[in-house]
Amino acid sequence: MRGLRNPFRLRRSESIDTDDAFLTLFEPGILDVMPQATLWDSVHIIRSAAGGGKTSLIRMFTPPSLLALCRRGRNDAKTKELFQRMKEFEAIDDAGPQVLAVLLTCGPGYSMLQDLNIEQARRNRLFFGLFNARITLAVLRGALSLKGLPFPEGLQRLIVSSSNGIPSLQPVTFPCKGRQLYQWAEQREATLCGTLDSLGPLKAETLPGDDALYSLNLMGPGNLTMDGRPIAQRVLLMMDDIHKLTALQRELLVSTVIEARSPVGVWIAERFEALSAQEMLSSGAEKGRDYGATIEIENFWRAKWDKFEKLAIAVADRRITEASDTEITSFQSCVQEMLTGTHWDQRFADIAGVISSRVKDTFGGKERFREWIRLREGADCTPQERAIEWRKLEILIARELNRKQKGLFDEQPLGEEELDRRDDSSLSSAAELFLAREFDLPYYYGSGRIARLASLNIQQFLGLGGEVFEESAAAEVMRRSLALPPERQHAIMKDLARQLWEDIPKRVRHGRALRQFLESVGNFARAYTYRPTAPNDPGVTGTAIRMSEREQLYEVLAKKGQANHAMVRLGETIASALSHNLLVAQLDYNCKHEKWMLLNLNRLLCVHFDLPLGYGLYKERPLKTLMQWLDRPYSDASEGELL
Repeated sequence: MRGLRNPFRLRRSESIDTDDAFLTLFEPGILDVMPQATLWDSVHIIRSAAGGGKTSLIRMFTPPSLLALCRRGRNDAKTKELFQRMKEFEAIDDAGPQVLAVLLTCGPGYSMLQDLNIEQARRNRLFFGLFNARITLAVLRGALSLKGLPFPEGLQRLIVSSSNGIPSLQPVTFPCKGRQLYQWAEQREATLCGTLDSLGPLKAETLPGDDALYSLNLMGPGNLTMDGRPIAQRVLLMMDDIHKLTALQRELLVSTVIEARSPVGVWIAERFEALSAQEMLSSGAEKGRDYGATIEIENFWRAKWDKFEKLAIAVADRRITEASDTEITSFQSCVQEMLTGTHWDQRFADIAGVISSRVKDTFGGKERFREWIRLREGADCTPQERAIEWRKLEILIARELNRKQKGLFDEQPLGEEELDRRDDSSLSSAAELFLAREFDLPYYYGSGRIARLASLNIQQFLGLGGEVFEESAAAEVMRRSLALPPERQHAIMKDLARQLWEDIPKRVRHGRALRQFLESVGNFARAYTYRPTAPNDPGVTGTAIRMSEREQLYEVLAKKGQANHAMVRLGETIASALSHNLLVAQLDYNCKHEKWMLLNLNRLLCVHFDLPLGYGLYKERPLKTLMQWLDRPYSDASEGELL
């Protein structure tokens, strides 16, 4: 099916209108984040930043998607791999869907309950009352959808066997037909919503409410039957957009679901922004509780970043396959991967000449480096490699001259063996980065680097890939080369990075203060990266604090009212950056016989600051320095401040 001009523009799962289109765009590799062993019989909390892929994962298990997948069958080339993966998950088999997965989206309507001028206990009862009604409606609708029956007519064939663990639902008595339960739930929802929308005085004491989520018992696998057979072997409740609830409602719902030990599986999907600043700083500390491990999508990919980048390219190829009016067949065909050709050969030859002259003029008279310079002059390599080799030599000489501890043989000439010992791929990467900045060369280009710029977020990748595809498709119309040259790719990435930077104040609460802090982190990382000795080559992309300092932040956030104001501000600023995927944290990182909390910039922000795109490299700063950056941004540091 080809029918979309730029399928990269469909960034939200909800925007894909047909189930067949959704299936053809869904990349099965995304399913890796789901824990297959505990998928159906536990509570799973799924978290990510916006665009991490939560809603797509949930939609994949809904009845319409499973039915469409089974209809296409195992031999459909576009969904063959997906069919096999879902079969391994036991969501489907050759007979059809094997799970009734019910989706409940938590819109802003629930948060209105928290604004009512009544005591909290009654608000909670109304909250559970509305939830029970809507879960019941969603289950009944999902059951008919799974069986391909019309709604609500098919409810007459649906039987709810038992009211085990459920209070009286007058006038419903069990066993009952689905139609009776539907009328009860519909009436309850209408009563609650109608009263809340009314302009008249609220009579909360007359409204129906509950003390628990008993609707979870209603949807037990053996409790829903049709024609004497269970609706499905497994039942799953998937609650999406929990971050739209108030903090109190979210906490109440999550704790109730966990304590209920439900007979069905429950997935709770929410954005990081739902978490309090204290929760954000405690991420990763929830292992071992009595529910399935929290699935943090970006954290999952962080340990497998190379797999994510392959996944991103596969997602792009699927989108391109569905594009209309183009002969482009893959994402890699949209981009040139290297700086090759006569123009670039001449450019790099000129650059190599500039650097070699600089090195020889400055250090050629020193006996210690004479052999190193001779070896570079005789190197047999391409012009680009020659430029990089000379820039590497310049860095190595700077390191040697900057070395603090001198030995007995420091005046002896350095030879080939020592040059080889000090050379490695990270040094080559640093030299390439230095050349790009010094000679205004493209650096952010090629399918691999563009995938890395996604910062482990599919939506961010679709934004980047969509711009590249748009220009490539336009080039096709103009009968030019489909593959964008590196300098154009670089310019596109720079422009998108600028847009992200400028959007921070618009899309993040207290965004201006956050951007000021990020500017200090970025400027500090840039100043450290581009030191003549290229420490931590190819460069750092953030900073770090000791885990003991992170504990201090955690403690002051817990007792905000009597705490250090500057520390509270820093904790909230870092938490905000983490929740919006502008900073990426890594806890308990072992280095220098201590444990650290790493704070790396989103990869697209690295473009804004001309930084490399590797993971894990940082330069630590004391907690007090980070607090100072809130009011006095980092700028023009002396060499001593960078150490």
